[in-house]
Amino acid sequence: MSKLPAATIAAVFLIGPAVARVEGQQRYRLGGGAGFAVLYNPEVEHGRTAVVGGSLGIRFNDNISVEGSFSFAQSDRQFNEFGTPIDENQGGIPAYQFVGTRYHLDGSFLYHFGRRLPFHPYIIAGGGLERVDEARTDFTFTFGENNVVIDRTEEIVLNTTDYQPTMHVGGGFDLYVLYNVSARVEFRWWLPKDTDRTTRMFFFGASYYF
Repeated sequence: MSKLPAATIAAVFLIGPAVARVEGQQRYRLGGGAGFAVLYNPEVEHGRTAVVGGSLGIRFNDNISVEGSFSFAQSDRQFNEFGTPIDENQGGIPAYQFVGTRYHLDGSFLYHFGRRLPFHPYIIAGGGLERVDEARTDFTFTFGENNVVIDRTEEIVLNTTDYQPTMHVGGGFDLYVLYNVSARVEFRWWLPKDTDRTTRMFFFGASYYF
C-alpha cells in the first residue's frame, strides 16, 4: 500500500468523525431580536409600532427546520374626537387613548433554499395562537379662561382580551457571520380567524446554533 492512500484512509477515520460531531452540535437554534409591526384594525389606526420576540428551533438538514416562536407588539396612541391620531409634535386635545397589544405563540416550518452558504434565504409558514388585548380610555376636559384646561377626567370604556387561532406566512434570510452565528431578517404576515385584524412584521435578529 502506498503512503498516499494510507494517509487518505487515516484522514477519513480521524477527521470524518470530528466533522460529524461538529455538524451534530449545530442542530439546534436559539434566536431573538426586534423590529416593527403594523397591527391592522378596521376601527383604529394603530400605526407602526415596535415588536420583540424569540425562537427555538431544530434543524434537520441545510434545507428543512422547525421552530417555535413568541412575539409581542403594542400600540399606544391618542386620538381626537374624529378618530384621527394625535402625534406629540402636532398637539391638539385628545378625546381618547387606545392601547392595542398582540401576543403570538407559533410553530413554524422553514425551508431554506440551497446549501448553507453565508447568505441563506428561506420561506416560512405555520400556525399558532394569538392573544389580543384592547383598552380604550375616554377623556373629558374642563376649560377655564382662554380655553386653558383646568381639569381632566378619564373613563375606561373598553378593556377586552381575546384569543384566537392564527396562521402565518413569510420569508427572509440568514446571513452567517460565523459557522454557528448568523443575522436574520424576516417578514411575517399573521392571518387570524378574525381576518379584519391581521399583523405584519419586519424582524431583525440574531441566531446561535449549538
